[in-house]
Amino acid sequence: MAESWEEKAKLIKEEAFLKPLKGVERKAQEEGGEMWKKITDEDIREALFNQSVQKAPGPDRLGFKAIWLLWEWDSHRLIDVVKASFRIEIHPRVWKEAKGVVILKPNKPDYRLAKAYRVITLLNCLGKVVENVAANAIAEECEHRRLLHDGQFGCRKRRSAIDAVGRLMKRVADAWGRGKTAAVLLMDVKGAFPHVAKGNLIKRMEEMGFEADLVRGVETFMQDRKVIM
Repeated sequence: MAESWEEKAKLIKEEAFLKPLKGVERKAQEEGGEMWKKITDEDIREALFNQSVQKAPGPDRLGFKAIWLLWEWDSHRLIDVVKASFRIEIHPRVWKEAKGVVILKPNKPDYRLAKAYRVITLLNCLGKVVENVAANAIAEECEHRRLLHDGQFGCRKRRSAIDAVGRLMKRVADAWGRGKTAAVLLMDVKGAFPHVAKGNLIKRMEEMGFEADLVRGVETFMQDRKVIM
């Protein structure tokens, strides 16, 4: 039972942000890697302008519309900040602190339960740009070296749910054409991203041959994240 706002916020936060699995003990290599040299001005521009101005800003109240204006005024300032973040491998603490906004999940039978609420995390937008550049770099490397299973559609460019449904329909039609029965198993992993074990992720990225400085950057992104309710 939670009565005060502080108690309710703590309970909802614990329900919304599950602790990640411990996994293996693994730290990124301390030296090596030249991923930071491959980041171009166009990579940063794309990471910025692919964001929606409708997104709510983080604790610093600096939204993407304002950052777009800053780019038009002096794009080199933003480019230097983003490139420096990768070059010296620092992700400022203020970019890891999010404001948690609690909203009701629709059509829940009992709103006395913490799981009937959702927490929207609002991060500072400039930090999102840096993380987006890193995410795009990882995605491009995976596509270029064909590191992902061909059947994976989620979180990949030029692939969508429509493509996945189309492939499923073709397989079903092919099975029917051979006089067989087709069955589909659908699964949903609860809290997949919050449960990512940092050590396991680092180990897997190293096994896949990612640049050491990019692996260290991912490690830095995942450290000391904080949600303020």
